[in-house]
Amino acid sequence: MTIDEYVAKAKADKIPMIDVRPKAMYDEGHIPGAINIPLAEMATANVKPGSYLYCVTGYHANLAKEDLAKRNISAVDIGGIENYTGPVAKA
Repeated sequence: MTIDEYVAKAKADKIPMIDVRPKAMYDEGHIPGAINIPLAEMATANVKPGSYLYCVTGYHANLAKEDLAKRNISAVDIGGIENYTGPVAKA
C-alpha cells in the first residue's frame, strides 16, 4: 500500500496516525489528524496497538516501530511524508 492508501484507511477505520519527527518538523507540516510523538519519546509513549507511524522517509518510523515492539506494542510503518500527495496541516 502507498502512504496515501494508508492515510485513507486510517481515516476510514479511525486508526491513530503518529508523526515521529521532531515537533518543529511536525509543526511545519503534517498529515491532517496525525499526532506528534517524536522518536526520542517513543520508548515511553502511550501508543495504541495498530497505530500507523510515519516520518520523512520511513526510516525513523521503522525505528519507532522497533521501539514499540520491544514493549509488545504492534504498529505499522507506513513510510515517509515525502511520498504523501494529500493535503498537509500546519500547527
